[in-house]
Amino acid sequence: MSTGWVIGGRFTMLDRIGAGGAGRVWRAYDSHRDDYCAAKLVRQSGPTVRLRVVRERALRLAHPHVVTPYAWYPADEDVLLAMNLVGGGTLETLLGDYGGLPPAYAAELLDQLLAALSHIHAAGIVHRDLKPANLLLEPSPVGAPHIRVADFGIALGEDGLRFTTTGFTVGTPGYLAPEVLDWNRPGPAQDLYAAGMVCWRILTGAGDPESRQRLGSPPSGVPGSLWDVVGRLCAPDPEERPASAEAARRMLAGCGLALDLPARTRDGELLQIFDHLGPPPALDTSRH
Repeated sequence: MSTGWVIGGRFTMLDRIGAGGAGRVWRAYDSHRDDYCAAKLVRQSGPTVRLRVVRERALRLAHPHVVTPYAWYPADEDVLLAMNLVGGGTLETLLGDYGGLPPAYAAELLDQLLAALSHIHAAGIVHRDLKPANLLLEPSPVGAPHIRVADFGIALGEDGLRFTTTGFTVGTPGYLAPEVLDWNRPGPAQDLYAAGMVCWRILTGAGDPESRQRLGSPPSGVPGSLWDVVGRLCAPDPEERPASAEAARRMLAGCGLALDLPARTRDGELLQIFDHLGPPPALDTSRH
């Protein structure tokens, strides 16, 4: 697809800003809203993919820490999903830049993630693929982080419908709860396990966890109370995890960790989330 191409008489594709197994993401201009958006193009390789796309578009969950499509449009062999732009990169990028993050900063990120999960689960949805690469960040050069949960392409609704091939475990190894690896039905507890593994990465600075990862001892400077919360979230037995995302938030609040701003790394470096997108390319209005 070339720059400047218009889809549906509405979306002008400007520049490629991301790619992955689930699709390609462009920055686009939405003439109906007179604003820029992220346009995700998902290939329609069959009815299963179309069902995923319809489900993804249907998950319009208005919440400060969730980003989902607000519109969709067929585009040749693809479906375009229009979403708000989130320009600060991903949590994966932030961890690559700084490594392990300070406990109070990690607690703030985890609390925001759990707030999003509380909202998602209340809507009867299980995300099923939480990982740092699916957690977007708003630019924040000096302020607190603001995380946005994205990519609901393999979400499972309360109706039990799956949008993947029967007989295959869906998700990312290392963030999959043991009960899912043992072929049990996914549920909210799976997302809590993944959230715990995300926080394990935030605190340790390690790469992706192994399947059934053991947490080990807390890194230097990490309070035992925070590590205990992570341990509860990552409990192998789902019955030993917090009963809900809100219950986990209450446990986290009991750690008493307050984020001081401006935030700094453990080495004293200023911790900043920069705008990864920059200004948009010039818009060629002659093609509208």
